[in-house]
Amino acid sequence: MRWKIAISFASLIGLSTAQLARYVSPSDSSVSFSLNIPTSTSNSGSGAIFFQVRGPATGKSWIALGIGSGMTGAHIFVVYTDGSGNVTVSARAGQGHFEPQFSSDAEITLLGGSGIVGGSLIANVRCDNCLSLAELSVTNTRSNWIWADKDGSAIDSSDVEANIQHHDRTGLFTFDLTRAAGGDSSNPFVQSAQSSASVTATGTGSRTSGGSTPTSTNGSSNGSGDGDGDDNDYNLGSGSSGASTGVSNITKMLKVHGILMGLAFAVFFPLGAIIIRVMPGAHKADVHMVVQIIGFGLSIAGLAYGVMLAEDLRYLKETHPVIGMVVMGGLFFQPIVGLIHHWLYKAKGQRTILAYIHTYWGRALLILGIVNGGLGLDLADNTTGGKIAYSVVAGVLGLAWLAASVLYYVRGGSKAAGDAALEKPLSSDGLRE
Repeated sequence: MRWKIAISFASLIGLSTAQLARYVSPSDSSVSFSLNIPTSTSNSGSGAIFFQVRGPATGKSWIALGIGSGMTGAHIFVVYTDGSGNVTVSARAGQGHFEPQFSSDAEITLLGGSGIVGGSLIANVRCDNCLSLAELSVTNTRSNWIWADKDGSAIDSSDVEANIQHHDRTGLFTFDLTRAAGGDSSNPFVQSAQSSASVTATGTGSRTSGGSTPTSTNGSSNGSGDGDGDDNDYNLGSGSSGASTGVSNITKMLKVHGILMGLAFAVFFPLGAIIIRVMPGAHKADVHMVVQIIGFGLSIAGLAYGVMLAEDLRYLKETHPVIGMVVMGGLFFQPIVGLIHHWLYKAKGQRTILAYIHTYWGRALLILGIVNGGLGLDLADNTTGGKIAYSVVAGVLGLAWLAASVLYYVRGGSKAAGDAALEKPLSSDGLRE
């Protein structure tokens, strides 16, 4: 299973007893995730944190929140109905392309206010070891989190190892943990929660008796939260910060990176290689140079976006960025070698060893770059349409490049080109045009 990287909005909302950082799904505003770090935890750097998973009680098979920048190695909490009006929280370990597997590592307790409440599926969770488990620092202003949900019929199971189907929507966002800190409530999501309203289940995820929470704790007129998570729960006031949690525009950066690199390696570089092989006239080298410089400029811009993304998402050790940096490192030699070769060819009227280095080194980098583009689309979990579009463009230009190379050698290759050059009259500087 691959987690599609997406962008949305998050807001910091001030509670009377705690600071609650909240993220809302961009594709379904009824799905949200909230986080609180108690003052005691914030001060000591260790201890419990609280999070809430919330969504519609019907129409969703499951909803999940995870700590990490992708499925691999993420600590994931999957929430689904248990069939008796309550919810099950299953702590799982991300397995990359595969279904996340149940893990007993997370020490979690399901709190009051959880269950099927007012048409919403709500899981209020305390995690006693999430900070250490996920190696999170309370001073991290850009901690990576992932989410996903699945449309469909309810799972209705209290089994924390129940099978879940592939997600319909996924995303990645960041929480500023310093702005989620505040308060020392035992349940920041339900200010007046009663201890009898929850069932403790440490280390496994659990189902709650939250569905039986006394209604006297809800809808009170004194301004305390009604526990349903809407804006009426929070004492915003005129001084509400409403500040962003620092969610980066990851989706836009991914698109820009993909477009720039796609144009460079699937369009301009193959086109430049085709031009130098089949274009007639004395200026084909100049046209080739211009086209390749455009491609080189696009690839440098794409590299800048790619490095920022890899650092932000901790993808620097993934195959795609590693190959990408190798390709770009090798690419920096191409214009230098090409220019020197061009000057020597004009001076001597024949190819030098640099011509072969420029040609075959360029071919290797181009092929590797095109293949790496496909790896990038897979890493970003691009749409099927996007993958098809890239494959078609890269395939057509790649085949055209191959055909141009074959045609060039069938016609005699560099020898024929050299003979044609010798048949031309000398220019004013004593060189053949």
